Amino acid sequence: MADGSVAVGDHVRPTEAGRDSRVPAGVYRVVGTDEDAVTLLVVGDAAGRRVHTGEIVTVACEELDTFEPAENPDASRSLATRILSQLAGLRWSLWLFWRSIRSRPISGTTAITLLLVGTFGEGILPVSETVLTVLVLLGTLLLVYLGRAGPA
Repeated sequence: MADGSVAVGDHVRPTEAGRDSRVPAGVYRVVGTDEDAVTLLVVGDAAGRRVHTGEIVTVACEELDTFEPAENPDASRSLATRILSQLAGLRWSLWLFWRSIRSRPISGTTAITLLLVGTFGEGILPVSETVLTVLVLLGTLLLVYLGRAGPA
């Protein structure tokens, strides 16, 4: 990157000449820039496959000459891979959510009961539509709180 111009969101990789620097081979996403340095997040291995390390590297602007543009590792993933990845994430989210509810059984049961009564109570309970809507809202808010609070 001879001109040294990168923007947040660009993808770069060290060139062969720059491999002897302190930055390991891989694909990096630019996550921050200022006048003196560029902050890079590792998003791909040396082969360009997606990785989730959370590793961040700061490189001086002068060192950008040892980098070249790279392809986004997410762009090369197939639709099936992306869908399976989303489903795996959903499975883990539901599992953590279930653990949160199980760790607080009274609050969890209350939230689910409020949600079910508010959703299916019409015609069964002699209350107005407004009351049922409030029950759904309360049950949902309690479930969101339990999910964010995590296991006890």
